[in-house]
Amino acid sequence: MTSSFPPAAPKQVWGNDYFVVLVDEPRRLVWNVRTAKSYDSLEQVEAVMEELSRVLDGLGRSRYALLVDTRAAIGRNDPTFEATMRRLRPRWMSGFRRIGVLVQSVVGAMQIQRFAREDGLRRLVTSNEAELIEYLTQGG
Repeated sequence: MTSSFPPAAPKQVWGNDYFVVLVDEPRRLVWNVRTAKSYDSLEQVEAVMEELSRVLDGLGRSRYALLVDTRAAIGRNDPTFEATMRRLRPRWMSGFRRIGVLVQSVVGAMQIQRFAREDGLRRLVTSNEAELIEYLTQGG
């Protein structure tokens, strides 16, 4: 008899220069892994986020928890970028059972916690991947 632990590696279902989307079907977990590539324009941010949101729609959001891995991302907090992301984040993150965000630093955690307050979407923010996966897969 074969063991089901550890679970099979998540399968990549989509990717571009800015994000990779992985699905861990046994744990009902969707990973959005942000790359280190910077956006060239706000129009590019909008196009990437719309495409990412369409991919997530196609997966059936309510079946999954969302794990956003921001550890490779280069932080950005200029007012126009922040305003654009404030508008786009709910479309990106709404509809999942639970949301968790992996961060690299305390500053990153503080920024994501601020976003959660602004968005009204509860999410766990941590640099501990195992803790985050445990949270996201509870009650799955």
